[in-house]
Amino acid sequence: MAAGGFNAQFVDQLSDRHTCPVCLLALREPTITKCGHLFCNDCVRPLASCGRIVCPVCREEQKESEIFPNNYDKREIMSLKIYCDQQEKGCGWKGELGERETHNETCGYVDVLCKNECGIMVMKKDMESHMKETCVNRKVECVYCKTTVTFKFLNDHHTKCEMFPVACEYCKEQVVRKEMNEHVSKDGICPNSPLECEFSEAGCQFISNRNEMTIHVQNDVTSHLSLLMKQQSNTKSSLAATKSSLSATESSLAATKSLLLSTRACLAKRECELEFITKKVGIQGTVSKLDICVFQWNITNWLDCRKKAELDPSYRIQSKRFYTGPQGYRLFLLLYPMGYGRYKGSHVSVDAYVCKGDYYDQLPKKQHCKFSFTLIDQQPDAINVVVRREKTIKLVPREFFDATDDFITHETLNSRSYIQNNEIVIQFCLQLNVS
Repeated sequence: MAAGGFNAQFVDQLSDRHTCPVCLLALREPTITKCGHLFCNDCVRPLASCGRIVCPVCREEQKESEIFPNNYDKREIMSLKIYCDQQEKGCGWKGELGERETHNETCGYVDVLCKNECGIMVMKKDMESHMKETCVNRKVECVYCKTTVTFKFLNDHHTKCEMFPVACEYCKEQVVRKEMNEHVSKDGICPNSPLECEFSEAGCQFISNRNEMTIHVQNDVTSHLSLLMKQQSNTKSSLAATKSSLSATESSLAATKSLLLSTRACLAKRECELEFITKKVGIQGTVSKLDICVFQWNITNWLDCRKKAELDPSYRIQSKRFYTGPQGYRLFLLLYPMGYGRYKGSHVSVDAYVCKGDYYDQLPKKQHCKFSFTLIDQQPDAINVVVRREKTIKLVPREFFDATDDFITHETLNSRSYIQNNEIVIQFCLQLNVS
């Protein structure tokens, strides 16, 4: 509620009894003092000090508890006749002061902001016509292409509208924008557009408008015939060179085919020899010192995996099983989205497990190796690696590697481009026979 009395235009002159001596307006929530004077409640209450009030009219001191609401005068004041606050704008409403707020909600002369958000204040009764006829944010139809656009962008639309008429730069005729290329083309109707001679492919460089071109073609028959004969001669020479080149290519292809057949035969022979040696000697379980295994693990639906791990911190993701090489160890990887051990809740942890494979009985039971886990930055122009752990250990089948619990923090994982299209990519590298 506003402070002070009612600032309204009363039909009859306001009586002194109904006028607040402090704000000089019609009493709002009239309050009567012990000395019999009337004030607006919001005008007299702030005068209280230490629970006492000095009457602004007679200066009589009295307790704050000795002033009371005066509902009788309140009813009289709220029934006084007033004019609409928008009388000067043309509203002819008259009614009781108590009906003022209800009338203002429906009064057509009250200013409100445009519903199209153009920032203009408009009287309610004019809102519909403003939104349809004068608002810069109103929707209008382009008269050329019938597309609906916002009025303030209409001129910009016209600069791109395919149906907008524009002047031809050669003949100045108004032509629809999308038909301009056809208008000035060789088969178009523009009389002044520059055209190439129809013998341009033969070498004629004459360029002119349509009328002059007709005269040129009629008058230069001899020179055009000469150009055509020269073009024909050049074409014959080019065809002969192409034929020679094709013949050479066919010979090269035949030689390549012969070499390919010979190579296939040699490979088949080596495969037979290798099969014989394998059967004769058997697999001894040795692995070359240069034997390196690289396994790339694409983990999709990362956000779903993260949510499952938040509900169950022991949740883990397992990769498919893979071999370190032909007749090698068989492994799989594990990833804990919410971390493992003392890094649980703050990191992503990774681990590897050596399981029993087809060549389990033929391989060394303990072998030195070096391994690393790498997180791939998937941004195309990035330097793609953040290696979190690289260690040299003894590889033992049927056991876990030394766990990489602090592989990467959640904060780092969410930076840069480690997560793309709800997917992360981890690269596991293992080098065997490391001294």
